[in-house]
Amino acid sequence: MKDRSDNPRFRRALIFCNGEFSAESVPELGEDDLVICADGGLDHALALGIKPHVVLGDFDSLSETVRRRLREKDPALGTVYEYPVEKDKTDGQIAVEYAVSEGIGEIWLLGGLGGRLDHALGNVLLGSALGFEGMLKVLGRGESAVVVKGPGRVEISGAKGDYVSLIPLTPVCTGVVTAGLYYPLRSETLYRGDTRGLSNELISCAGSVELAAGLIIVIHTQREDRRGD
Repeated sequence: MKDRSDNPRFRRALIFCNGEFSAESVPELGEDDLVICADGGLDHALALGIKPHVVLGDFDSLSETVRRRLREKDPALGTVYEYPVEKDKTDGQIAVEYAVSEGIGEIWLLGGLGGRLDHALGNVLLGSALGFEGMLKVLGRGESAVVVKGPGRVEISGAKGDYVSLIPLTPVCTGVVTAGLYYPLRSETLYRGDTRGLSNELISCAGSVELAAGLIIVIHTQREDRRGD
C-alpha cells in the first residue's frame, strides 16, 4: 500500500470492527473522515446508514445478505480487498495498516473492545506494535482505550463519575500528570503491574492525562447509567 503521509486526503480514520460498540460512540462524519470496514464491521456500519470507502478482510463474519452484495460488486460498498481466512494478522490490523499507509494521524477502532480478551488486547496494542506515532483510539460499548507515548497527552470527554484507569506498559512511566480527576497525579511515577492508576474518576465532563516518558494505556469507562445499546 502506498504511503501518502506527505499529503493525506483524510485526517481521521473510522474503522468498524466486528466487536461491541454503542451507536452514540460514532462521531459525526466529515469529508476528511475515511471509513474502513473490517469484515463483520461492515454489518455494523450499514446498520447505522454509513457507507464505507474501503471494505477489507476474509469476510467470514459477514451476514449472507452483505456477502451477496460484495459478490455482486455493489458500488455502495466502496473499494473491496479480500484476504484469505488463514493469514498471520487480524482483519483489524490490516485495516489499521491501511489507514497508516494513507498518512492518517488519528484512528478510531469501533468495536475493538468487548468479546474475546485476546482480540481486545491485540487491538489496544496495535498502534505501539506498528510503531504508529499518531493516536489510535479503541472503542467498545461504553468504554475506550488509547495508548499514550511520552512525551504525550490525551484529552478525555465524558461525565462526572466516569472511571479513568492508567495502566503502564513500560516498566516505568514518569512525569504523569492528570487534570479533572478525583485523585490528581502531579508529575508522578507509575510502575508496570502496580494498581495505583486504576479506578480514578472524572470530577467534571472533561479531563486529561499526560506523561513525560514511557508508554501508558488510558482507559475511559462510562458510568453504567450512561451506556447506550
